[in-house]
Amino acid sequence: MRRKWLIALLSVIMLLGVVPVYGAEDSAKTLVWEGYEDDGDLMGINVTTFTGNRSKTESIFPKRVSDVKWVGEWIYFLIENEQDPWNRQMAKIKKDGSALTSLNKEDNFARFTAVGDTIYFVKDERTAETPDALSFGSMKTDGSNEQTILSKSPFYNFKINNGHIYYTNRDNDKFYRMNLDGTGLKSLSSKGVELYEFYGNVMFFLEIVDGGYSYKGHFSDLNANIKKTFASKEYIDPVAYINNKFYYRSFSVDKNGKNKSDLYIYNRYTGKKSKLRSLDANDRFIGTVGDGLAFLSFEKGTIYKLGYDGKIKK
Repeated sequence: MRRKWLIALLSVIMLLGVVPVYGAEDSAKTLVWEGYEDDGDLMGINVTTFTGNRSKTESIFPKRVSDVKWVGEWIYFLIENEQDPWNRQMAKIKKDGSALTSLNKEDNFARFTAVGDTIYFVKDERTAETPDALSFGSMKTDGSNEQTILSKSPFYNFKINNGHIYYTNRDNDKFYRMNLDGTGLKSLSSKGVELYEFYGNVMFFLEIVDGGYSYKGHFSDLNANIKKTFASKEYIDPVAYINNKFYYRSFSVDKNGKNKSDLYIYNRYTGKKSKLRSLDANDRFIGTVGDGLAFLSFEKGTIYKLGYDGKIKK
């Protein structure tokens, strides 16, 4: 059964994210992305290669996965157990679908990211006595040298940027940063933060307003010192940041109860915002490629590319 649109879509955005990690040598023409259960033959790990504006998509691992990360010659990911979605084992595979390798025999990985030759991860340590226990640790990309950094993790989702761990606290949604060894904790917000993205030395984060009924987007430095703010009544889904221009989608429900999604461009220096086009509310952004933005058509199950002017490239 297809997703109930708004709640499920936002859950996917918050928990998994939709922006893929690229291999440096192929990022101009190739995308590695995760298909969901209701994407049919595209469930699992997919590789889309563009020749001009035409694309060819190949499924290289057609099972339920999460946290797909492409680093160098390897794609790292979590294999989900169909009977227990909290049961996840870490593996890696090459872009051509070869050399599938299990990194660890344990099956309680919840989230991870790869930085250089190190994987940082959150593990699910739940028991009947500790139903929400998580830990945070690291290991080498070959699965060796596993270490526990925090025996009790205050976060489920996290990102690493410029030698720091960024996260929202799972108890109060406030935004924090700390060193890779778990020291140097610094508070970055006084209010809850819904999501955050990094674009070089620029950070965008979405602040929760009115208990989640509206949001406020901030551009800042990596210390969360705000440089520019724009308010929105709607949920903001970051898409890309190109030449100081921020591309994002808004999601809303109109007065007739119909789901809406619009693609906008915002110039953080001039403050000018303009709508580029309306999109099918269920279409999913899968990455920036070459001279445009690639989307998966929910209705057709095909890939299409938009130019930075919002026009479909044919």
